[in-house]
Amino acid sequence: MKKLILFSLILIVLGIFLSGCTPTTSTNPGEVNVDLGNSTLKGVVNYFDKPINQSANIKVTLIAESEDSPVNLNSYYVITGNNGFYEFKNIPSGTYLLIAQDVNKNYQPANIILTIGENETKTAETMILTKVIKHVIIFRESGSAWNEAGIPETVIGDILSSIGMTQGTGQNQYEYRTLTGENPNLSFNMGDLIIVEGDQPQAFYDIYTTNKTIFDNFVYNGGTIFWIACDMGWASGNFTSTLPGGVTWRDSYDSYNDIVYFEHPITKNFPTQLYGNYASHGGFDNLNSTNIANLMIYVKETTGDGSIQYPTYVEYRYNMGRVLATTSPLEWYVVNGNMSIPEGYSTTYKDLFKLMLVRSIKYIMNLEVSPDIPPSVESVYDQKIKLNLNSHK
Repeated sequence: MKKLILFSLILIVLGIFLSGCTPTTSTNPGEVNVDLGNSTLKGVVNYFDKPINQSANIKVTLIAESEDSPVNLNSYYVITGNNGFYEFKNIPSGTYLLIAQDVNKNYQPANIILTIGENETKTAETMILTKVIKHVIIFRESGSAWNEAGIPETVIGDILSSIGMTQGTGQNQYEYRTLTGENPNLSFNMGDLIIVEGDQPQAFYDIYTTNKTIFDNFVYNGGTIFWIACDMGWASGNFTSTLPGGVTWRDSYDSYNDIVYFEHPITKNFPTQLYGNYASHGGFDNLNSTNIANLMIYVKETTGDGSIQYPTYVEYRYNMGRVLATTSPLEWYVVNGNMSIPEGYSTTYKDLFKLMLVRSIKYIMNLEVSPDIPPSVESVYDQKIKLNLNSHK
C-alpha cells in the first residue's frame, strides 16, 4: 500500500522546525509573498477566549504535502496582527498543511489540511487555538473498561504518571470520576482534558446521554475531550448517542485498520496496517453531515461495509473546542493483543496499539511525542490473560 506523504505534524509537538523558520519579506502583518506560483491561500485564526480583534502573535506556517515542492525548500510563516488574518500569496497548486501556534505558548496549536488548484484563491476554515491542558479528568466506571481482561484500572493514570503528573484535583494532576455514583461531578474548567475510556457499562452511556449537553457545551466553549469510542466490548455497553458536534459511529468489528497519515505524531513510523482481534469496534459514519470543522482522519477500517472504509481515528473542532476520538480498544492492548510482528519491525501489534494510546495522550496535551518505535520485550502473562488474547469482544 502506497503511503500517503503528509507533512511534519510532529513539528507541532517538537517545536524545533517552527522555531527556526525564516519568513520572506512581508509588507503587511500576516501576509507573505511566496512567489513560487499563482495561487493564494488565506484565512483567519483566533484565540477561543479572546475577542476576534485580539488575535495577534499567532504564527501560521505553510508546509506542502509533496516532499519535492519548492515551498519546502524554504520555511514560510507569518505572524498575525490583531485581526488574526494570514495570507500566503503566489504559491504553487497542491495540498498543504497549515499550522497555527501561539508564539507565547499559552494555547494549543491548531492545524488544517486543504488542497488548492492552479490560479485559485482559497479561504481556509477558521482555526481556533484552545487553552493548554493543565488538568486531566478520566471517566472510568469501577469494574469496567476491560477489567475482566486483566487491564489495570489505573491504565490511563499510569501513563500520565510516567509523564510527570500526580493524582489530585490541581494543576499538573489527574483524577478519576464516574457517572454512575450518586451526584456525579460534572464540573469542568477550561484547561481540563476529559478522557472517556472505552468499554463502559450501559449505565455509564445512558447517564452520559442524559448529560451530554454538559459535555457538548464544554467542548463548544473551548474545552478538549479524548473519547475512546469503543463500546460493545466485555462490558456490553452500547452507546447510541453522539459525540460533541453530533458525530456518530456504526458498530462493526474489523480486525485490520489502515493508517492514513504516516507523518502524524500518533502514527509516525507505523506500519501501513494494524492487526488485532479487533483493531476497531466501528467506524465514524456521519462526518460529512455534522457541525464540525478542521476534520483530520488518521486511521480507517480496512474492510468497511464493502464500499466505504469508515474512519476509526479522527480529530476535529466543534465550535471553539477540540475532539480526539477513536473506535480502537487502545486500553485493552496494554496487557493483551496479537503478539505477531509486522514485516520490517521488531514491535508486536499489541505494543503498537499500546504505543498509539501513549502517543495520543501526549499529543492531545501538546507534549513531545517521540517518533521512535521501541522494540517489544517479551513479557510473561498469567494464564487468565493468555486466554483473553484471542478477542476483546
